[in-house]
Amino acid sequence: MHLFFTPELHLGTYTLPEEEAHHALHVLRLKVGERIGLLDGKGVRAEAEITAIDKKECQVRVVRSTQDPPERPGRIHLAIAPTKQNERFEWCVEKCTEIGVDRITPLLTSRTERTRLRKDRSQRVAIAAMKQSQRSWLPAIDDPMPMVALLQEDLPTQRYFGWCEGDHRSLAAIRTPGDVLLLIGPEGDFTPDEADLLRSMGFVAVSLGPARLRTETAAMVGCTLLNAG
Repeated sequence: MHLFFTPELHLGTYTLPEEEAHHALHVLRLKVGERIGLLDGKGVRAEAEITAIDKKECQVRVVRSTQDPPERPGRIHLAIAPTKQNERFEWCVEKCTEIGVDRITPLLTSRTERTRLRKDRSQRVAIAAMKQSQRSWLPAIDDPMPMVALLQEDLPTQRYFGWCEGDHRSLAAIRTPGDVLLLIGPEGDFTPDEADLLRSMGFVAVSLGPARLRTETAAMVGCTLLNAG
């Protein structure tokens, strides 16, 4: 069954968002009477029947809906320095959404090479990944945020940052259930001063394996390990 993102999902008759309607009518060429699946990104999934169409609109009638429970006992917040090539960052958003993540923050550090991102593009990538992986929860995606601003938030007890230099512990060995924040730095890693600041804020330096990983690969591996914990 084809899935569509409908953030304002409600019971009864419903008009698909414009972009989703275009996909249904002009890409998939669905017809009146066909059944589709709806996801609101907040755990609700529904089955609906197409009741009316025209060139730009697609109306559906919700047949049944369910509320899925949270996917894990705790939220995963990934803060990652944007890569120089935007397609690599979008690849990271796609894969981490498929694996499972609740919030993604593009992190601005001293060595971050890209400071501007199109949030709408990242959101579309995440929506497509949610539908493809048949998840019912869509991660929140922030605007680019300086690290000092992130550190002023109410942070979870479990705080980690990937670190290639100096002392660090295995993320796979120390992760426990509950809310968690993982910071992944740019290709040049966090500076020593940034690492010292993070440690002073209760962050633990962690290893993601024996190899030195690209930023987007490290984020994907980190999400995988956090979901396994």
